[in-house]
Amino acid sequence: MIATPFVQGHLRSEPVSITAETRCEHCEEPITLDIDSDMNITVAQLGANPMVFTPDVDIFDIEAPSIVDDF
Repeated sequence: MIATPFVQGHLRSEPVSITAETRCEHCEEPITLDIDSDMNITVAQLGANPMVFTPDVDIFDIEAPSIVDDF
């Protein structure tokens, strides 16, 4: 799982970004994603339009012992 720069950026009150190297699950082509603390996602490959999943977790209604368990 990728640590979201959104959380780190807001905790530090400064811009944060990460680069994730992954691959397409369908064709196995490499994909490079750049994600910043405002949740802007840039894909390095021309013409690529991957779907990026970010879990929707209601932090006020967590029943698990840790927020990580709900992700």
